[in-house]
Amino acid sequence: RDTTFLRAMGSMVVVAIIGLLVGVLMPALRSARATAKRTACAANLHQIGTAMQQYLGRNRDRFPYASLMPSVSPAPLDRERPIYLANVLLDDLNGGREVFHCPEDLPGASRPAPNAGLSYFETEKSSYEYRFPPPLGGRTIDDLVNIFQNRAGRTVPPNEIYILRDYNNFHAAGGTPGARRYLYVDGHVSDYEN
Repeated sequence: RDTTFLRAMGSMVVVAIIGLLVGVLMPALRSARATAKRTACAANLHQIGTAMQQYLGRNRDRFPYASLMPSVSPAPLDRERPIYLANVLLDDLNGGREVFHCPEDLPGASRPAPNAGLSYFETEKSSYEYRFPPPLGGRTIDDLVNIFQNRAGRTVPPNEIYILRDYNNFHAAGGTPGARRYLYVDGHVSDYEN
């Protein structure tokens, strides 16, 4: 009898220890997963930045024309049909459309009609929003630097001007550092810096 009781108690202690370990490790695993997704998002933006540099090199250093929210309208372009940035840069990515998908851009997002419940990647072919304002299409990096210097009243280097960012706060609640990832004109990727 005593040995049966001791075995049962020993088993309960083992189960309790395993439960404690799981309780301690789960937050660390969630944090590691979130960090991995932010890193994957940054890698995507970096690849898009490389494709953008190739595009600029072939097009007299002028940014491509693209619609802000192609699934809704062609704006800011004055034309009948929208232009998807992912389509414009696709040739420079060797057919890698998936690079436009942030791992945290998931279906079920709270979005207005006609895109309710859909991810941005599903509707815009990209999880990343092309900067507006000012419209980038047809402008050079020097044009952007001049626009931002006039607005700010100070010298604004290219590494302070972003050209793409997550469409939404995919990585944390709005207002939280790191909620969105940004691609800057100089090609670096980080949180909002200016």
